This record gives sequence, C-alpha cells and structure tokens, in this order.
Amino acid sequence: MFARSLLRWYDQVRRDLPWRRSPSPYGTLVSEFMLQQTVVATVVPYFERFIARFPDLGSLAAATEDEVLTHWSGLGYYRRARNLHRAARAVVAEHGGELPADEETLLALPGVGSYTAAAIAAIAFGRRTFALDGNAARVAARLFAVADPIDRPAVREDLRARGQTLVPARRAGDFAQAVMELGARVCVTANPRCGECPVARFCKGQALTDRIPARLPRRAKKVVRLDCVAVEKGGRVLLVKRQEGELLAGTWALPLVEDVRRARLGDLREVGTIRHIFTHRDVTARVLRVRVRKVVDIPAGRWVSLTDVQALPLSSFSRKMLSLLRRNP
Repeated sequence: MFARSLLRWYDQVRRDLPWRRSPSPYGTLVSEFMLQQTVVATVVPYFERFIARFPDLGSLAAATEDEVLTHWSGLGYYRRARNLHRAARAVVAEHGGELPADEETLLALPGVGSYTAAAIAAIAFGRRTFALDGNAARVAARLFAVADPIDRPAVREDLRARGQTLVPARRAGDFAQAVMELGARVCVTANPRCGECPVARFCKGQALTDRIPARLPRRAKKVVRLDCVAVEKGGRVLLVKRQEGELLAGTWALPLVEDVRRARLGDLREVGTIRHIFTHRDVTARVLRVRVRKVVDIPAGRWVSLTDVQALPLSSFSRKMLSLLRRNP
C-alpha cells in the first residue's frame, strides 16, 4: 500500500529531468555522481553539457582528466569528477564497457559508495534495493519515528533495512526516485508539508518533525588563510595544477606565495581579498600581483591568457580570484 500510494503520487508530480527523460545506465551513473551534495536545479545544465561532450562510457574513459574537469568546472567537489572518470575507465577495462548491475560489483568502482551503488542498481537495472541518500534518510526516519541521529552509521544501516521492507518487487527504480522526490519536495527539513504528503497515513513521526531527523553536532569549519600570487607577463598569468591531496586537486589555480618566493620575484602588490566557503573550510585568500620580464619556471605551472582560461578546469574559488584581477588591471 505504501509503495502504491507513493508511486501514484510520483507519476503525477515527477519533475521532467534529463536523466529521467532518456534513461540509461550511463546517464544514471553521471547524474548520481553530480547529485552528491548538489541540488537538482544546479546539476541539470551541467549534466546536459557533460553528456553532450561525453555521450557514453567509452568517450568519458578516453578523455583526459583536464577535459573532464573542464566540463565539471563550477559544479564543485572535484573529487567526484575525478572518481567518475576513473570509474568509467575501470568499467571499460574490467567490464567490457558495460556498467555492472549488482551492488557489490558497483561498490568496487572508484567513488561509488553504498548509496550510489544502490541507486544505480535500482534506477538503472530495477534491482529491489533501498537507496539511502539524505532525502531518503529523512523520510525513513520520520516514517518510522527514529529519533536517533541519522548520521550515525548504525542508524543509517537500520534505516536502510527498514526502507528495504517498503521496496516493491516492480518499479524499484521509480520507487527509489519517488522517495527522493518526496524528501526534496514534501518531507523537507524545515516545515515539512505533511498535509500534501501522499503517504502521511503511514507516517509515525508527523508530530515529531521538529525533532526528527536528529543529527550529531557539526564540527566548526576550519578557518584557512592563504596568500595567492598572480604572476603576469605580457598579458598572460601563471597558473598551477593542484596536486593529489591538495584542496581542489586536479584544477588550476594561482600559485601560493611560498611557491613563487622560490623564484625570487620582485615586490608583490596586493590586489584584494576574497572569501570562499567550502564544506569543511572557511577560506580567505589575499590576492597579490607581480609582473615579470621573463618566464618563471614553477612545477606544474602553465602560462595562460586571462581570455583563454575557460579552456582549463577552474574552480569557483579560482574564478573569483581571476575576476578580481580583471576588475583591477
């Protein structure tokens, strides 16, 4: 009864999204990577551009990391793009270019966790499994009146087991998307619209929505201060590729002061300051400038015209700094 009521509602109100319009295992893979920690409205244009450039696993696997990150630029959480690229290469190398259908094999792919494996198995292949993302966890916690913090691993396992009992034998993929849709549009975090809920009669936590779901206290964001340098020569600026283990790895950025000091440049002049909030960091960067007469050799560096930087994978953080330079020539 629960699944029938939810699916009836979903059939009436489901959003017209590109990965639903022309469903495919590859499209599901890309959309699920993009939707991690990012809202649907933001993802849609990125998904459409990405699929236009990389229409299948083979084209994605054959691309360079720079090409992949360039088409991801601005979406954030760049580790997702790099893992998606690695996953595509693993599927081509180990599975003949066919995305696996079972969760256990999917879990072995780079960047695929328990939720993503379940979502792909259900949505792309109709496997009867409950995909527990943030929306589904909130729905399940309220539905079963689970008051314990949903970010505890044991609680999430319990919620997934409870949710599994609701998954129908048919339309498991639509059911997974219906649960997510319900969490995104009706069973929202603040002021849930219980009067509009198609499964309200099954919910044990309607009177507890101000307390459910509960979460563990969040850690304060780490405050970080950086000095970045625009080294300029003849209308070009020096960018460096962020390395594995560094913030925004794989993207291009202005070098840090400590990198250019080794080159013994002239006096650095301050241009301005920018602030950028990451998931776990609150970063303030002072942007400095120095104009040089000869090419400076810095490891992983590249000289780029400010008008051509769009051809490189740039984070929103770097775009802010380059925009500051353009406003202050």
